[in-house]
Amino acid sequence: MINRSEIHAAWNALVVAWKSVWQASADIERWAAFMPYCDRLVGLARADGVVELERALEPLALMLSTLEAPTDQDKSAVDRLLAEVFVVVRHIMSPDYQSQAQIRADETHALPVVVMLTRRPEEMRDVLVQLEHYGYHFACFEDFTQGVQHALTQRVTAVVMDLPTGVTQEDKPLIEELVRHGIKWFCLSAMGDFALRLKAVRCGAQGFFIAPLSVNVLVDAVDPLAYATKDEPYRVLILDDSLTVLTSIQRTLEQFSNIHLRTLRTPQHILETLMDYSPDVLLLDFHMEGCNGLEVAKIIRQNKAFESVPIVFLTSETSEEIQLEAMRHGGDDFLTKPISQAQLVNAVVSKAERYRGLRKLMVEDSLTGLYNHVKTKTLLQQGLLLGERQNAPVSYAILDIDHFKRVNDSYGHTVGDKVLKTLARYLKQHVRKADIVGRYGGEEFVVVFFGSSAEQAYEKLDEIRDSFAKIYHSYDEGIFSVSFSAGLAQYPDYSNMMELVVAADEALYHSKRQGRNRITIARRQAKS
Repeated sequence: MINRSEIHAAWNALVVAWKSVWQASADIERWAAFMPYCDRLVGLARADGVVELERALEPLALMLSTLEAPTDQDKSAVDRLLAEVFVVVRHIMSPDYQSQAQIRADETHALPVVVMLTRRPEEMRDVLVQLEHYGYHFACFEDFTQGVQHALTQRVTAVVMDLPTGVTQEDKPLIEELVRHGIKWFCLSAMGDFALRLKAVRCGAQGFFIAPLSVNVLVDAVDPLAYATKDEPYRVLILDDSLTVLTSIQRTLEQFSNIHLRTLRTPQHILETLMDYSPDVLLLDFHMEGCNGLEVAKIIRQNKAFESVPIVFLTSETSEEIQLEAMRHGGDDFLTKPISQAQLVNAVVSKAERYRGLRKLMVEDSLTGLYNHVKTKTLLQQGLLLGERQNAPVSYAILDIDHFKRVNDSYGHTVGDKVLKTLARYLKQHVRKADIVGRYGGEEFVVVFFGSSAEQAYEKLDEIRDSFAKIYHSYDEGIFSVSFSAGLAQYPDYSNMMELVVAADEALYHSKRQGRNRITIARRQAKS
């Protein structure tokens, strides 16, 4: 199990030690004090089996081991290497991170597999069968040794070990084998006291389930492992009137595939560029010909659309009073020229990550994780504009869970929330990545199918409708199933967003009047 907190603490300590070297690189004692921090990080990477980090640190460790009389070139080389290490460290800190030691399910072009190790297979059968409806295969073994071997040879997504009284001495060698090969495992137990959980964590458990296990809980735990999403590169905008500075920053940041750059040398078009490029962070020169960065920052912050974009000032200004003034008027950080590569990458990635996190909270529905109503409408409008430019159809569907009030009244709102989350997850997993899934409100959802006719969208959505109706949802006294109804409308049959939404809504009500659990396509009546 990767100890992220230790790796994070070791990296932070290394950065502090490097800052001391950077300020006086001719002082060999500062270099000597810096080296043990690198050794510490290498040791953690090796102990936790983090191959990516160990590889990133190799050039740095090799260079430091042969260093005798450090020069400015050595300082620059280490600075560049640290910037590369930082990107790997940030990747490891990501909740979606998976080691290279594990082959991801989506790279095998097959459904992900979950292995269940249990000595009571009949009790687990219903949960595992339900797992098939969520897009997983499963394998169940009473012989734990045989099950572990299967997991290792098939490179499964996860292993669930049914351990009624917790981890025993007999289980430990098998668990160690899974952990050594990078296979994630979960503990299932009838008891959930702290001592048992602690023992499982110390054995590298990814999670802990209390029996009886429900399919919703299991899917929520393994989805991030099986369907990890790859983030788009961070978008960085640089405004600096010095060609030398721009070139230097570009050379540093273009080394990283997860950073995309755009540059400006004059501030006149900053607002248009912000609107067009939507950067995750702005690097802004403090002293420019004709105006200063503080004035540009004030102009940017006066526009509500850009009031939260992180601004990092680039300056040779060392006055603390001026820096504080700039921070009061919209600045998020200061980098003093000449800029350390490690500091530059650290500032860019940290600020961009935080900004994306905040934006995510603003556009996502808190319960389901889907786009909220406002964001969905924005994306639909953008899709219609794109469809107009490319002369391509766009289909819009609105879905409503049948008799959802009855679900809440009969089984409680907590169970109702689980049903909503299940449908949200099911829709997201079964449409294309180019399509948009959003929560309209309550028990209503929308799907925008780009480049699909109403007939093509109907075929896909009807397949989802049929499969979703076969999923069983659990409550205290048993299980139940639900269905949904939907209405579909197509652009350009309906020429604008308002017409499209109204037509799909009317088609949805037609589905309900016809008995529910069906989809209706809106048809525009030909003019006589």
